[in-house]
Amino acid sequence: MSENPPPTPPTPPGMPPPGSPGMPPPGSPGMPPGGAGAPSFAEENAMRVAAESLTHYDQENDTYHVSYGPVIPAVTVRDAERGLLVRVDPASELVVGFSIPNFKEWHREHADPDGGFEVDLPPTWSLRPGGSQPDENRDDEDEDEDE
Repeated sequence: MSENPPPTPPTPPGMPPPGSPGMPPPGSPGMPPGGAGAPSFAEENAMRVAAESLTHYDQENDTYHVSYGPVIPAVTVRDAERGLLVRVDPASELVVGFSIPNFKEWHREHADPDGGFEVDLPPTWSLRPGGSQPDENRDDEDEDEDE
């Protein structure tokens, strides 16, 4: 009795199937491992980060903490628009976590009817003056620097 080969993953719309003229074979450079239907590097990275995320609710201080992976030294930036404190790795400017102070109040204002909530942060956060986030939201900036 012979085994059937595993099914070929579906080809994304508008893409020729792997191995067709002009397309590298599955698993070669330029193609995700496992073929066209496999998750991209970005998707795999997002899944890894989600799996390694650590959450903690500090009941005494009513603060919800999320760390994307192991806790590392970071700069804390106030995000007034979302009501969060965002943790940013100063070397790479990658967002490495966030905290929600006054969590019960924040949750009442932002949660879905079922109690779930989503925090949508960019993967990077500019720490330079004039970057993509407003300077007035910075916690670590000295106000006398501009003189």
